[in-house]
Amino acid sequence: MRSTLVAGVTAAGMVLGAFVAPATAVEPPPTAECGITVWDETEAALLAASCDDDVEVHGATAGGGTRLFVEPDGQMRVEMTASDPSISRAATARTALSSAGAPGYGWTGTRWVGFCDPAEYGEGCDEAGVQRLVWQFAGIDLLQALEPEDVTSAEFIATSDVAWLDDVNCTPSRLDLYDVPRISADTGWSSTATWTPDRYAGSMSVYWPACEQTPAYTGYHDFDATELALRAVQENRSVVTVGVRAADETCMTCGWTSFKPAATLVIRFNRAPLAPTDLQVGVRGATQPCTDGRVLRSAPYLSALLRDPDPSGGSTDPDDTAPVTSTFRVARADASEIVVWEGAGYRVTDHQQAVEVPFDVLENGVRYVWSVFGTDSGGLVGPSTSCTFSMDFEAPSAPVVTPLVGAPAVYPESVARGGAGVTGSFLLTSASDDVVTYRYTMGSGSPAEVPATEHTVINVAPPWAGFNTLTVDALDRAGNRSRTDYQIYAGGVDVTPTPPAVTVSVPTSYTFGSTPRASVTLSADAANPYGTLTVTSGSAVLGSTVFDERTEQVGLNGSALGAGTRTITFTYRAFPGAPAWSTQRTVTVRPLTFSVPQPPSISGTVQVGRILTANRKTWTPAPTTVRYQWRVNGAAVAGATSATWKVPASAKGKKVTVAVTGSRFGYATRTAVSPATAAVKAGTFVVPALKITGTAKVGYTLKAVRGTWTPQPSVVRYQWKVGGVVVRGATGSSFKVPASARGKRVAVVVTGSRTGYTTRTVSALTGVVR
Repeated sequence: MRSTLVAGVTAAGMVLGAFVAPATAVEPPPTAECGITVWDETEAALLAASCDDDVEVHGATAGGGTRLFVEPDGQMRVEMTASDPSISRAATARTALSSAGAPGYGWTGTRWVGFCDPAEYGEGCDEAGVQRLVWQFAGIDLLQALEPEDVTSAEFIATSDVAWLDDVNCTPSRLDLYDVPRISADTGWSSTATWTPDRYAGSMSVYWPACEQTPAYTGYHDFDATELALRAVQENRSVVTVGVRAADETCMTCGWTSFKPAATLVIRFNRAPLAPTDLQVGVRGATQPCTDGRVLRSAPYLSALLRDPDPSGGSTDPDDTAPVTSTFRVARADASEIVVWEGAGYRVTDHQQAVEVPFDVLENGVRYVWSVFGTDSGGLVGPSTSCTFSMDFEAPSAPVVTPLVGAPAVYPESVARGGAGVTGSFLLTSASDDVVTYRYTMGSGSPAEVPATEHTVINVAPPWAGFNTLTVDALDRAGNRSRTDYQIYAGGVDVTPTPPAVTVSVPTSYTFGSTPRASVTLSADAANPYGTLTVTSGSAVLGSTVFDERTEQVGLNGSALGAGTRTITFTYRAFPGAPAWSTQRTVTVRPLTFSVPQPPSISGTVQVGRILTANRKTWTPAPTTVRYQWRVNGAAVAGATSATWKVPASAKGKKVTVAVTGSRFGYATRTAVSPATAAVKAGTFVVPALKITGTAKVGYTLKAVRGTWTPQPSVVRYQWKVGGVVVRGATGSSFKVPASARGKRVAVVVTGSRTGYTTRTVSALTGVVR
């Protein structure tokens, strides 16, 4: 088998961004047909030169997302054609792994793959061995955002300047791709042990250009690298490292190829559109965010924002995303399998799409669920988002206007009551349960709105005497409305005074703790009994009732008010929001009385300085407040208001009593007085032994030490004696022993006195004076 070394026609243009040597030119046939696509790169080069125009090489690329053109000067140009978005990266690192030498990290010039023997081709290598090339593409962060099913294709593009091809038997020269580990300056031939069959990612075979088989060798190597991209996505990598080797590394004629450094990786992907957001519903020009409670009365206008996660073409603007076609679908909410309408939306803004659902496919009173989803140009369908709406195109029942009692005036329709500017209250109701708002107008005044509640009350005053029209509209959730006109006749010569809202009959007095009953009768102006009556006195609530009958009996809490004359208030209110009407009555609350079987008593010694204690005895019921007052001979002692009392000197010889006063809410205050004690005796001193200190010797001073008396006497007198004879002037607490006392004994007498106490005298005696 004879093999030939052939120079390559290298590609240039959109993907690679660098031009390489052109193909060798040959004279074109004289009858060349311009403007066609050919299957052979060499033929394309001849035709491009002859026609002075680009010629496309049909089927020359492996990926299907690029097109190969030969320009008139022989240069190759690659153009992206796929509609899918893509990632295009130039290699960020490269190395050449040699079985016979050091690695060539970051190599320049050209390097080859396969087996090389300098004996066969001296310019190919310096020594025999095998070489493989590795290109690394880093920083492809978008890969980590993709799922395997998002990847549609990938291409690895490298440029060869010369290859060894079979021009006799036309056997192919095959190169294989491998997904290999990341490289560095230290990566050597030993790393090729990881190039195992499970890391094989594809191959490319080329033929001698003159052979019938295709593709012919052009120097432009466009590998299908889809498997490489899928593995990177599956392993959540942002780096793709591509290894290229000759399928057969045993001989030079088996696939030896020389490459230039530049290489490009193109990964195409397509993700389904995102779930639609910002669902809106309403009518054209007046939509609101969709909620499950929306009710419509005309053809629904539905809109949503639809976005594709992928950019449009090569755009880097995050808002410039791939186009999405919307599909809107409407089904019954109670049977979602029944689709009543489906249609494609039209674009309102860059991302907003909308439809108007035909009115004739919808039924009154039915709730519908509507959904929307997007489909991209590749046919991928995104998730749907849904919401609901209900149809209601029937007006609610006309509102009923009922005059309420309790306001300054009650205005039965067309009956002369009240007057201009006198307020009346009205209850608004409707037989329809979907009314949400009442709108009302008095005469030519401005309209006002109130939300529909269980008891919707409005308070209005007719602006002028005579007939006034109160117009009331009932509006449902869809905006359908019905109307009632109510005639108010304000004042006039034949006006009827408004009767009291409630007529009250209540007892004029009652005993505390009993349950008096009040009879209350609702005015005849109330067509049916309604409203609440509350009975109060100050902050105390005595009772209440709801009118189910025209006349009600209200039991009053007889324990809520203390004894005495009280004012009680009867307040009536028809419904919340209606004016309060009130009237007052005066009642007398009679108190209850305590039962006191025994008077209080006094315990303790009835003597000046001693403590007496008052014993209240048993009261029924027990008073909540008890006060004491001690009395002497019937007269109250100021400040003596405790249960105990110390007898003062002023009470000596007099009799003592104590008055106990008890009180309790609802009871008459009562005072009980104890029997009188015997006359208060004089108090007595408690006296310690008298002592004389000092030396009983002539010239020395003696001192009388009386100690502590209880209580302290107000007057203390001393008298010294010698031999039993009073020493004149010796009346101090100390005494200097005179010479006349020698051989005698000295004594001292101490006398203490205090008002109300018995005077006490004590004495002490020394030994014989030396």
